[in-house]
Amino acid sequence: MNGLDWISKWSNYLPHKIAVVELDTQTEYSYRAMHRYSFAVTQILKSKYREGDRIAVLAEQSALMIALFSACQRLGIILVPINYRLSAKEIFELLKDCEPSLIIFNENFKDKLTFAKDYFNCISKTNFVDHVYNIDVPDDFISFNFTIKEDLPIFLFYTSGTTQKPKGVLYTNKMLFWNSLNTTMQLELTSHDKTINILPPYHTSGWNVFVTPLLHNGGTIELLKKFEASDVLSALEKTKSTVFICLPTVLQMIAKDPDFEKTNLSSLRYIVTGGEFITQQAIEFWWKEKNILIRPGYGLTEAGPSITSLHQDMIFEKPNSIGKANFYVEIDIKDSNGQSVGDYETGELCIKGPIVTSGYWNNSVATKNQLREGWFYTRDLAYRDSEGYYFLKGRMDEMYISGGENIFPQEIEQLINQYPHVEKTIVLPVNHDVWGSVGAAFIKTTQDLKQTDIENYLKDKLAKYKFPKHYIFITDFPATSIGKISRKELYKLFNKQNNNEQSHLL
Repeated sequence: MNGLDWISKWSNYLPHKIAVVELDTQTEYSYRAMHRYSFAVTQILKSKYREGDRIAVLAEQSALMIALFSACQRLGIILVPINYRLSAKEIFELLKDCEPSLIIFNENFKDKLTFAKDYFNCISKTNFVDHVYNIDVPDDFISFNFTIKEDLPIFLFYTSGTTQKPKGVLYTNKMLFWNSLNTTMQLELTSHDKTINILPPYHTSGWNVFVTPLLHNGGTIELLKKFEASDVLSALEKTKSTVFICLPTVLQMIAKDPDFEKTNLSSLRYIVTGGEFITQQAIEFWWKEKNILIRPGYGLTEAGPSITSLHQDMIFEKPNSIGKANFYVEIDIKDSNGQSVGDYETGELCIKGPIVTSGYWNNSVATKNQLREGWFYTRDLAYRDSEGYYFLKGRMDEMYISGGENIFPQEIEQLINQYPHVEKTIVLPVNHDVWGSVGAAFIKTTQDLKQTDIENYLKDKLAKYKFPKHYIFITDFPATSIGKISRKELYKLFNKQNNNEQSHLL
């Protein structure tokens, strides 16, 4: 399928259009330069590796990563971006699982390969780039066309493993195309769009929210290796970025930067956010302070990730909604027997379409559990209103039963978040000798609050049995490697304060 070689296509249509910018080094690559870069990488790889081989990369997002992506597409090789924030042992376990033929690593992550270097072929990013620049690329490279097989995997993404061992998600070229089409249509992307990417390459969002869709559309991707609020604000203003994605926690950090008020962000059409619930207060703040609307959405490593999106014009009409299904996605809400439920009834969110993974790497049991009769069972609880808008109720493994009653943490969180001086709330189930499970509310505040303040506020808004049993007031939330709130660390905090080693993710 030649239409998937997007860098090659744009190098022919608009060869001098800027495709990629490394902001840390102020290095620009036109589409022609990126095609030349990826052509050279293709020449290096094709002599040693074959279709189906895996190439693991332990490095930040960069022009080299994008050239590798293009070369792997052309050769049918699977690119495996590894989470460089994991420990050396955790990384070794992932590498043993995918058995890469080559590992390319950035020098600052060399110590992360302590266990792996004796088992796998490793090369530093610097040495690999040196090889690339020594390749003799013919003058007519721009005319070369490569056939890309749509059913072959291009990525192997490992899930975060919050509650269990990480699973390798196969991401095919077919998924890539349909996700890009969904994203383009829902977010109205064109070749005039540009973004600052701060998301890491080991997460699907670091590739498939804006990077690959903008390559498809001939847009511009500006890369920052690390997140610093002041650097992001400066870059958004200087580059006149039109679209941007980040997690809600990152939005909060940006808003608290000393330069926030004076930074001109008028070129942004909207900001996309997902991965966590965003409060209505945060949405209203960005609209009031910067005249910028937020677009919440819903996605998964296993599908898309462009599954639903709430149009910015509906953000105040449908508070707390994740929006409607994207164009080429089917969504259903099913009960425990796999039967569809009606509007406003809570069930498991299920997805069907060409954006769904073909399965998990080396894990047929997990594949069978979550892929049934063409539907991907997400393990997320949700309901749909009468107008087709979807609302999340939380993860099935986050819902807990207290005294025989089903409790949905997100319902409690949304109410507490509305209390003055509360910035963010996370409610987790913890063990209880009498009730089985009770809630522990972790509340980030801007001033001192007491448990009685929250309970008095909730008493006419929430059934008594849903009240959290424990309240932990904190100044900030611990974060995972991609900026999501770390529930593991919150459980550690709870256990430390309560001397209870039995409370954990249920």
